[in-house]
Amino acid sequence: GRSATADQAQEVCAWSKELIAKAAGAAAPVVLYGGSVKGANAKELLSMSAIDGALVGGASLDPKQFMEIWAGYRG
Repeated sequence: GRSATADQAQEVCAWSKELIAKAAGAAAPVVLYGGSVKGANAKELLSMSAIDGALVGGASLDPKQFMEIWAGYRG
């Protein structure tokens, strides 16, 4: 249930993209944040440049939470 801060998630996703791109000799991959995404943190997480989307877990079972996440994604 604990989430990384948006800055922590940004740092790890950017590092992952760079590492995978170098190893594959290709363009940076799409990276989804798979931590605890909730309506309260979705907008901030999804505004980070290295985070291309979210892998939503338990919050997807609650329609209100899921719509809050979707609203955060839509910005």
